[in-house]
This record gives sequence, C-alpha cells and structure tokens, in this order.
Amino acid sequence: MIYDGLRVVDRTTGIAGAYCAKLLTDLGADVVFAAPIADDPLFTYLRTSQRHATDVSAWLGAADVVIVGEPGVAPPGSAPLVTVSITALGHGGPDDGLDLPEEVLQARSGSLSAHGHMHLPPLTVGGGLGEYIVGAFAALGAVTAWRRASRTGVAETVDASLLEAIQLTYVTVPTLMARFPGGRKQSFRWVMIPGNEPAGDGRYVGITTVTAQQWQALARVIGRPDQAEDDELGTMIGRFRRADEVNGAIHAYTRQHAADDVVAACVDARVPAAIVGNGAELPRNEQLAARDVFVQQPGESWIRPRAPFRFHGVADRKLVAPGEATGVWGAADRTAPEPGDPAVGPIGGDRPLAGVRVLDFTAFWAGPFATAWLSSMGADVVKVEAVQRPDGIRFSAAVRPHDDAQFYEKSALFHACNLGKRAITLDLGHPDGLAIAKRLVEQCDVIAENFTPQVLEKFGLDWETVHALNPAAIMLRMPAFGLDGPWRSRGGFAQTMEQLTGMAWRTGYEGGPPIIPGGPVDPMVGAHAALAVVAALEHRAGTGAGQLVEVPLVEVATAVTADQVIRYAIDGTLLERRGEGGVYRCEGDDAWVAVDRATDPMTPAERAEWSATRTPDAAARTLLAQGVPAAAMVPGHATLSDPQMQARGFFEPVANPLVGEQQYPTWPVRLSGGPHRIWSAPAPTLGQHNSEVLGDELGIDDDELARLEAEHVIGTVPVY
Repeated sequence: MIYDGLRVVDRTTGIAGAYCAKLLTDLGADVVFAAPIADDPLFTYLRTSQRHATDVSAWLGAADVVIVGEPGVAPPGSAPLVTVSITALGHGGPDDGLDLPEEVLQARSGSLSAHGHMHLPPLTVGGGLGEYIVGAFAALGAVTAWRRASRTGVAETVDASLLEAIQLTYVTVPTLMARFPGGRKQSFRWVMIPGNEPAGDGRYVGITTVTAQQWQALARVIGRPDQAEDDELGTMIGRFRRADEVNGAIHAYTRQHAADDVVAACVDARVPAAIVGNGAELPRNEQLAARDVFVQQPGESWIRPRAPFRFHGVADRKLVAPGEATGVWGAADRTAPEPGDPAVGPIGGDRPLAGVRVLDFTAFWAGPFATAWLSSMGADVVKVEAVQRPDGIRFSAAVRPHDDAQFYEKSALFHACNLGKRAITLDLGHPDGLAIAKRLVEQCDVIAENFTPQVLEKFGLDWETVHALNPAAIMLRMPAFGLDGPWRSRGGFAQTMEQLTGMAWRTGYEGGPPIIPGGPVDPMVGAHAALAVVAALEHRAGTGAGQLVEVPLVEVATAVTADQVIRYAIDGTLLERRGEGGVYRCEGDDAWVAVDRATDPMTPAERAEWSATRTPDAAARTLLAQGVPAAAMVPGHATLSDPQMQARGFFEPVANPLVGEQQYPTWPVRLSGGPHRIWSAPAPTLGQHNSEVLGDELGIDDDELARLEAEHVIGTVPVY
C-alpha cells in the first residue's frame, strides 16, 4: 500500500473525522481510533481495517498524523508531524469554537436558499453529505501536508471547516455568479425540469437535459416533437416558466412505461438517465455489479462499497473488521524519500507540490476542480483545450454571444476552477496536434482527463501509450462510470450521479418525489481525485513508478451514500427523504431560520409560531444564546460577507483584465505551512500560453506556430 507505515490516531467521534481516517486507511495508513465501537453499522464500514484503543495515550507519542476536533490542537503526549483539525467553522475569526450541525450550516452557507421550490419552505439537502466532503478535504490536506512535513521535519496543522466545505460544494460559486458580467444578486431556488420522474412501476427515473440538444432528444422520446421545436423549452429557465405544461408531457409518457424502459429509451437517444437509486436499487445496478463496487463487510452478513479510487499499480487493501488488527507501534520505520529526490521535487517553501508538472485535459467541473488543487499547491498545470472543442464550462457565462463576442471568457465557474493554470490549444484529431501532445506527455508528471474512456483512446492517448512514452507518469482518469463494464461508454453528469447513488432519494419534501442536491458530486469527486494523485506521487517517490489512477464519479458518490445500501442489506430498511423539518418562516420576504431539531426544546408547531414573529437574525441570536444551534438563511450571493469566512480568508481577490477583480472561493482546508495565498494567477484565456509552452519551452519556432494556427491545430478563438 502507498502509505504503509504512516501512523494515524483519530480522536474524533463523528462522520467527518471517521471518513477522513477511512480514506487514509484505504491508502494504506495504520489508523487507531479512540471512539467506542458502536452498534451503528455505518461506523463499522468507516472503521474497517483500523485498530481500536479505548485509551490512545500510549499510541500518541508515535503518531505521524493525529485527527482532532475542537480545540484543534495535538493532544498532550503527542508530537505529530501533521495535525488535522476538523470543526464546524474552522479556527480564527469571531465564531471560532461555535459548534453547529450540518443542517444548520446549510442555512449559513447559502445552500438552503438554493434548494427546493419558491412556494414551499427551502429544502435541506439530506444524507449528511457535507460531513463526508469535509472529511475528504481533511484527508487531502493531510497527505499534501505530509508530503512536505515528512521531508522537512517541520510540523504542520491542517484546519478544515465544514461551513466552507458546504459553501464550496453544495452551491455553484454563487458569490461569483452574482458578480460576474451579466450576474444578478438575487435569491432564487427551483427544481430541475426534467428531474426525477415517476415511472409506471412505482420507481423514479432521473433524467438530465443540460443542453438544448438533450432536451430536443427527450421531447422526441416522449412523443412531443412540438416541444422539441420550441426554442424556449430548450433552456432550463424556459422549462421552469412552463413547468405545468412540460411536467404534464413528461409524466404522460413516464407513467405509462416501466422505469427500465424509460431509461433504455433515453440512453438510446443519448439523454443522460438512470433509475433513481436507493439501498434496494444500487446493488442491482448492472454497472456497479460488473465492477464489484459492493463487497462483503468482514465478519458481517451485509455489503458495503469498496474504496472510491483504484490504483492500477497498487493492490487494494485487505479488509478486516474494526479492531481486529493486532500488534503495536514500535520505532519509526517509515522510509521517506530524501529532500532533493528528483521524484519528489523541491521540498519546503510555500507550495508543497512545486516542481510537479500536470498536463490537464479535463473539462467542466470535477476534473478542473481536482487539478485546481494541484495548481494551488504549486504544480505547473497546463490546461489543454481545442479551438474546435473548448472546455464546455466556458459557455456557461451569464452574458450571451450576441451581447459579448468574448462571452466564452466570462464564465464564473470556469474562472473559479482554472485559476493559476496555463492554457494551450491542440487539435488532437490532427496528426501535428497529437504529436505535440505526446511530446508534452514525455515531460509531465501527471496527465489528467475526465471524458468517457473512448475519447482520449480514440485520439491515441490511452494508458498504454502514455506509459510507453513516460513510464514515470501518473495518469488520472475520471470517467463517469469507470473504465470497464457495460456502462463504460456512457457519459454522466453530476446530476446523474446524485440520482443514481441515492443522494436524490434522501432529499425532498415529506410525501414528495426525490430532488437532486444539484451541486456536491463534481467538487466532491474532484477532492477525491486530487487525493489519489497526491498519493500516487508519494508512491512514485518511493518506487520511481508511474501508474494509472481511476476515480469514477459513480464510485465516489456510492462511497458517501453507503448507509443506504448497508441498512437495506441488514433488514430491508429504506432510508427515506429528510423532509422540510427544522426550517421555519420568519418576518420578512422569503425569510427563514434553520434550527437543530435534535436539541430544540419546542415542538415544530411551537417553533413555527415563535419564529413567525421574529427576523431570522433575531431568532438565530436568541436560540444560540439559549444553547440551541440555529442560523438565519443567507442567500448564496451574500455569503461573501460572512464574518467567519472573511476572517479566515476563504475568499481571495484576483484581478483579471476581462472580468475585473473578483473574490474567489479558496479551499475549506488551510495548511499552516502554506500556501498562504492560494491563487497565484487569474484563469487563462483560450490558448493564452501557446507561444510560451509550445514555443519557448517545447522549441516550436514562430513560423511553425503560425502554420499550426492557420490550420486551427492551435488558436485563441473558438472555431464553431
């Protein structure tokens, strides 16, 4: 395993710390946890292959990494090189030490204001996903800090904030969306159409139409070519305005067909669709079954997901029941590469991945999110697009082509996940473009892509070719459904993963259909992928070997919804939707307060009456003074002024000549050893660094660059 000999003590008791420890365990770390072994099978899953000690004081002195909650410092008797602190709001700032549960933090983060229907209470995302997300970021921070601290001997602290993790992942850069060209500072929530549609056999089918072409194809599937030809319905907002008409047409079709038949018809028409998953549906999914995603829990009768990433050069860890590992820690026996090892690069300094070079073929959100972490930590990330096929997220700008010819340079989400990168263009379908790409592969440490498997393979950049060109290279592949199996060639959006893996099943109004969370999967997968890359770099530092790393979207999403499968496997229990409880209307227009249901001394009816006569801020202040966790619902665009996030520097100013200076979200983890400023440069324009990368560094002369541009092998303007 990659982190054999890395000794971790976990002193936390909740899901976030346990998931952080689980990921480190999956990567080979030797973890001891202190929490009591509970009867809850979810924690049995999270604590698999870990040691247990009621009193960990004897272990602390030899620990390399310690995971803690409040107050966020290594406990007495320990001197770990890395201390990982996971708290509700992070350290520093006026609310340091304030403990709020995830469902309350969703109100403060801007998430609550973005979910549900405007004519109903705002909707809390179910399933506790934020706990898993901050746990994944904590693990990512831990291995990144370990890369530096293990070689310098200088101890570091990783400071993870649940509030910031939710703000970064549950809503799509709302502060930027409101302030970029064409944006509006307004609060608005709605449910996607189409979404989770009722089928004739009592199940739900999750259908996603992001593009106009996908909507047109769906309209023809349901027998409504008239709606396919209606330009207004080709947009999400157009379908929302005519929701009754569109939903009526969709349901007239779906309710007359079995769920499997609806999915088959959609897939044939290239419309992303899947059965809405839950604990019963997921183990029956043919793709998950073909890839052995669910495995037997050691010592139990039930199944659970395997690790969410696959290292093709390292065997999976053998699973054993929690607490069954034997032996004690002795003297340090872990051998780290020496400072200056060329497989490691420069050690120390502000950015622990300095010296790593990444060739980044990724697009949209999950892949660029992963490589953004690498960039912020010092890697030189060269983003590759084609003028014929720029990154599709460029076209999600709020300004339109007829208003601004450079609209493709003004997408808030593109900017947010491509800061600090350099950008080139290459048409891989042209022999010269492919030849240049192969030369770059020879010079890079990491090659990253997140398309369906056949895309890069069709161009001739499969793993075998990459490995032959550069045996030390790490290739990160992030397909929707994996590199093999019957669904290998299917594309899938984040919404599809939320529908398929049970995230949507847990979110929705009481008695209503499932509703997708609409955000977390892409950045969640990105964090897991970045974690896998840093681990693969560590493996290469010790062995000199590159390898293929596979992080399918669906398998990450399955790992964080494991409780549904586990509980159904045990006794047939289907975990249901959270509902709208705990959110109460206050004085004002669309004004709400979120209250922790577990500690609220009032009944829901009493709390609703009490809240109705107060503003959200006043209600939250009073409740907090009484010891009841609560928060006013904040519009997503207004979280820029949150005093805790401001004090922690979560938003960071970056100037850009096309969109001006904007405050960009950073990461929900801070490494005490740096970087102390996260973003090193603005997001690049299309092909901005062609001359620098291809000319100055690769040695292609000006005449040849001009020819390549004339033939659209490279360029700086999209070719439609």
